[in-house]
Formats: sequence, structure tokens, C-alpha cells
Amino acid sequence: MLSKRYLNFDKRKKCLSCNSKNLTEILNLGLHSFADRFIKKNDLKKKDPSYPLVLDFCKKCSFIQSKYKTNPKDRYINYDYSYTSSNSKYSINHWKKYADNLERNYNLKNKTVIEIGSNDGLLSFFIKKKAKEVISIDASPFMVKLARSKKLKSYCYIFNFENSKKIKKISGLADIIIANNVFNHADDPKNFLKGVKNLLKKDGKFIFEQPYFLKTLATKKFDQIYHEHISYFTVKNIKNLLAKVGLKINKLYFNQYHGGSVRTICSFNQTASQKKNQVSKIRYEENKGIYKLNFFKNYSVYINKNKARINKIVNFYKMRKFKVIGVGAGAKTNTYLTFNDLNYEKIDFVTDASKFKIGKFTPHTRIPIKNDKIIKKYKKIVCIILSWNISTLLQNKLIKINKGIKFIKP
Repeated sequence: MLSKRYLNFDKRKKCLSCNSKNLTEILNLGLHSFADRFIKKNDLKKKDPSYPLVLDFCKKCSFIQSKYKTNPKDRYINYDYSYTSSNSKYSINHWKKYADNLERNYNLKNKTVIEIGSNDGLLSFFIKKKAKEVISIDASPFMVKLARSKKLKSYCYIFNFENSKKIKKISGLADIIIANNVFNHADDPKNFLKGVKNLLKKDGKFIFEQPYFLKTLATKKFDQIYHEHISYFTVKNIKNLLAKVGLKINKLYFNQYHGGSVRTICSFNQTASQKKNQVSKIRYEENKGIYKLNFFKNYSVYINKNKARINKIVNFYKMRKFKVIGVGAGAKTNTYLTFNDLNYEKIDFVTDASKFKIGKFTPHTRIPIKNDKIIKKYKKIVCIILSWNISTLLQNKLIKINKGIKFIKP
């Protein structure tokens, strides 16, 4: 499946895992801005930075990665990063359970924990109550400011090997390093792991969680794909990456966070049963066909047909003077809206609960973001739940606000 060429953009020429140049394009979603860059009203006249959102597949090792490069400073520093872990009860409960799980399995009382990609510090805050020491690291100055307001030791670094040396002077070696929904953001994942190795005690654990790409593909969703995500993780490519720096999988947990995530616990050692377990999971992925190019041809056909379906339904309701809205101003919302050509002329507004997003606009599509409560005032209103991973929760909430609301399947 070949796409049009974007000659003015900088491409990755090698596999981020095995360095092979044998890369082939598997998915092209067109031009997109950064998914977590919500626009202030005063900045509406400024042009959005836009880059091709395209995935490459390594024919040698099956790694899946973003084809085109973007600047991490543009992703996290030059604009206020908007997503906060404390945004919803669902998210708060997930990270509270995560901290409880760490305490149950590792007895944190005498442990030093480093959290990479700590966001607003929610998880570090929960862990601080249990551990000897917690150091939180994030690439966004705004998020570090929020974390420090929770009285956390929070520092602003884009995590890599060089910056791990600076962090080491602050923290020393860690018993546990955690990195949730950030390892897949690294421009150089092997360098990221080298930094982890530099900070981890010989008997320490590295625990990281991110969207599980098999789940994304199996549900035919594509909106977890955006510029902030560089690598798209399966058990096979997690194993291969870790092996590059001598880390090994101890255990894998799968959960429904972000619509389907995998949590990996790894260390410098591995038992025979742990190795056997990961082999069976890799075989399961291979049986699903996700390492075959034909799979992605069919996948692309599906999402384009669904695009036509969505636009037909939206046009139907717009002609009948309905307010057509989106619910949930997340990063994946922007991939969904941009790919499906759903701009401010088709979607009246998007609702969200975050005070950091209400009053702003979506990038590229320029749709205003409003409080959920506004839907109460409309008699003819139909919505697309864009935060589909918590669709049941949101649907129940919206019906309580407006019993007459209708729903469009994303």
C-alpha cells in the first residue's frame, strides 16, 4: 500500500528496534497536528503545525513505528500539554489501583521509585504515601508545575540517556522505575531504555504501561495513532526492544485503560516459565495476522469505509437542524476528527470535563470545547462519544443531563 510522498518532511530511515532499512508503509492517515495541542482563542489565527501521520512496518523484526519525525519540544514544551491524569474518576481509580498493586507486590516502604512521564503527578502522589522516596519526571513544564503543587519532587526533562545522568545525581539508583504512556513517546526507544538501565538497581524492576496495539487493531480503532506516539507496542516488539539493553520480561498484565493497554514488568533476570509465557503471547499475536502486510490493507479499507459512513450520518442530522457534538476532548479525538474531515462546519462543539480544555479549540478542525452541561439546553442534539473507551460511563452521564439525546456510533 503506497501513499503520496511528503517530500518536505523528515523521514525515519531505519527501524527503531533493529536498525534495518527494510521499512514499508502500512497506514496513511493524512496530515495531522499534534493530538494534545488544544488551541487558545487568541491563537486561532496561527497556523497549526501539521505532519503526515503515517506508520511504517519493519520487514525484518516486525516493529511498527511512526514514519515522519516531529520535534519533542513542539510536542510537549512549546505548547501547554493539556492531558491530566486527574481529569476523571475513571483515570484516578486506575492509578490508585496501580499504586496499591505496587505496594502489594513490592513493599514500597524502603523503596526509591522514579516515575518517568509523571504528568500532573497523580500516580506519584499515591505512591508517595507508601514509598521511601519518589522522584517524578515529565517533559512538560506545565505538568511539572502541577506536580509540584502536590508537594512532589518533580523535574522537567525529556527522558533519554543523557538526561538520566542528571536525574541520577538527584535520585541515585532506583528500586523501581515506572513509565506509563510515555515509553511509546520516545524518539529513540533504545536510548530511553539505556537511560532506564543507568538508573535501575541490579535487582530493580522497570514497569511500563502503554496502549496495546493488537487491541487497537482488533477493534479497528485508529485514533490511538498520533504524532506523540512514535512506537506501537506488541509483546513481540516489547521483547525485542528490551533485549537490546539486557532487560527481560517477567510478567505482562492486560487491562482496559485507554481502550486496551499492556503493563510490562521487566528486570535483568527471567525464569524459564516467564520466557515460555511471553512466547505463547507472541504466537497468539502472529496467529491474529498483525505481522502480515495484507492485514493493514484490509484495515485501511475498513477505516475509509467507516469515514464515509460517519460523514453520511452527520450530514443527515445537520440537514435536519440537529446540534451535532463530540464528547471527550482527548488526544485520540483529534486523530478521529481530522482523519474523518469532521471540522467546525460539521461538529458544533466538543464537550469535556477538563478545566484545562474548556474554552479552547481542537487543532486543525477548530471545534470549540465546552462543558458537558451545555447539552441540556438543546432539544435536537446528537453526539459521537469520542472517548469510546469510557463510552458506557459517558452515555449514562449524558442521558441524565438530556434524556432526548441521540448517539452516533464512532
